[in-house]
Amino acid sequence: MRPDDLGRPFVPVVYGVLIQDVAERHGVDRAALLAAAAVPQALLDDPNGRLTQLQAGTLLYQAVALSREPALGYEIGLHSSLTSHGLMGYGMISSSTLREAIELSVKFLQLRLPMFRMRLFTDGGHAAIEISEAMPLNAAVRQCLLDLFLVGMSRVAPALTGHRMPEIQLWFDSPEPPYYARYRERLPPMRFDMGSSQLRFRSTYLDLRPDTANPVTARMVEEQCRRELEQLGFAGDIPGQVRAMLRDAQGDYPGLERIARRLHMSSRTLKRKLKEHRTSFHRLLEETRRAESIRLLRSTALSVEQIAERLGYSDTSNFCRAFRKWTSASPNVFRAKDAAPGP
Repeated sequence: MRPDDLGRPFVPVVYGVLIQDVAERHGVDRAALLAAAAVPQALLDDPNGRLTQLQAGTLLYQAVALSREPALGYEIGLHSSLTSHGLMGYGMISSSTLREAIELSVKFLQLRLPMFRMRLFTDGGHAAIEISEAMPLNAAVRQCLLDLFLVGMSRVAPALTGHRMPEIQLWFDSPEPPYYARYRERLPPMRFDMGSSQLRFRSTYLDLRPDTANPVTARMVEEQCRRELEQLGFAGDIPGQVRAMLRDAQGDYPGLERIARRLHMSSRTLKRKLKEHRTSFHRLLEETRRAESIRLLRSTALSVEQIAERLGYSDTSNFCRAFRKWTSASPNVFRAKDAAPGP
């Protein structure tokens, strides 16, 4: 996503209304919130209206500020439902399996929250829905968006399958926030500083069939979503495609030239397109290695030498230097700290 896309209307107003509703529950006057965010009421009253990403981000930021509730993202997620996602929600409940419902969301997330990208993959016996930002976000807004998105998704999956899914776990790439303790009992189990942000559950749930499945309706919704993408004129998500190729490589990372060939362009063109999105191949590779190294240190018994080799480092010391740059700790210290018992 390009920086100039921040000023284009992509985000459905239903999310603005949800923010407004939850903020009001916390004592925020609806008109005062819209005035602070410079969002006209007439826009939220239009069922077909869309907010710009700047408007949506400012509305969320002001809702947190005026309510003085840093956990507002949790609250929004807890108050969301399938109907909060409009046509997308209708397509999800019509999907033949939970896997197809998630894949629909992955394919058309730009129509709902274009500031994020999402992918579905399996990791051993678990399914993981991983969330990453399409471009850098304000730190406070980013955390609030991750809170509301992952908590909201944790409510959607059981609603689709009709199962409680007690094994759901939420991972965050950020440290545990001070407000989490107040909400612990109302939320699924959460883990922090995990290198990536994910919703995880047993992979066997992916094949569960919603009672409301209707393949014909699901195809109609997908076609409508495809037309909306074309109408909104979304640019090709080149950084997202590069990230996906790097993550799927599982350590055998392809170089710039190889990825450019896969995308049917020259390496020079790929560099230019990544620069247009304020990123680079090196930055995307570093992001991928950082996330994977943290995951391997925390969820496997692989030695530091084995992890370095898996990530493509011929010299373990080079990996250790890179990891210290990413986390300000050596891999062994990071792993030992994570394994230490709590107070």
